[in-house]
Amino acid sequence: MMTVGGIRLHVLVEGDGPVVVLCGGLAGNWFDWDDCACHLSSDHTVVRFDRPGFGLSEPSTEVPSVHGEAQRIIDVLDALEISEPTVAVGHSIAGFYVEGFARLFPDRAAGILLLDSSAEKNPKRIIPRDILLAASHTIATSFITTGLQRLLGTTTRRILNHSVPPDGPSDTMDDWVKRIYREPHYLEAALVEYVAYTDMALELNELRESEDQLLQDIPISVVAAHTGRNTPWSVGWMAKQQRLATYLGGRFHVLRPAHHHAMIDQPEELADLISRLTQSDR
Repeated sequence: MMTVGGIRLHVLVEGDGPVVVLCGGLAGNWFDWDDCACHLSSDHTVVRFDRPGFGLSEPSTEVPSVHGEAQRIIDVLDALEISEPTVAVGHSIAGFYVEGFARLFPDRAAGILLLDSSAEKNPKRIIPRDILLAASHTIATSFITTGLQRLLGTTTRRILNHSVPPDGPSDTMDDWVKRIYREPHYLEAALVEYVAYTDMALELNELRESEDQLLQDIPISVVAAHTGRNTPWSVGWMAKQQRLATYLGGRFHVLRPAHHHAMIDQPEELADLISRLTQSDR
């Protein structure tokens, strides 16, 4: 546990070599990356941390933002006294965060990998954010006080994450899931991050349009998860991810078979793609 930016965060550092920081998606936890980190840590320094309210980190009253989460990556690295350029990996909504990291702190970015990343071209907010934040607090409070969160915690995990480790979930992982998904602050943190999604998409688009925040000449990979079954949704998602790769000037890869949490389904293949970025010349 480390105090970073005034908040107690759960931070893990493993291995030795080029630095890689792994950032989980909406409501993600450190153990989602266990197998991928195991493959990487033989020749990389692998950094994982739980954002406020998730995993073992304490909650925060702040609403997430691209600037704030990009700064958090820097703050964690600084707290660990890591100053060398880092490859940042962002899953799902954390794709916003690591792209923001590369745009706002180009000297600290050795490369970025966006894993099944959120991608919004013209996001629009219909309901004011303050109303949605208040509703999130009400929903979380009602689920906590009625016991529904404790009852449905592990079910929520299965709904959010169809992926399971190849050998099945370990007893340790099951124990963590049962503990963390039932924490009162976990549900509210997840709802607040979800509500902030549209504002963060707009914020990232503003960064993209700023001449002062252009991506420097760093290697970029966009990696999409594909279950192996072609459906109208999967075809559209692949096209969306490929457009993101083209827009960013990055390489496009597909992991299959894999669900959205591809770091669980294809950890070795993903670790190999991450490793390639650490070997690229800027």
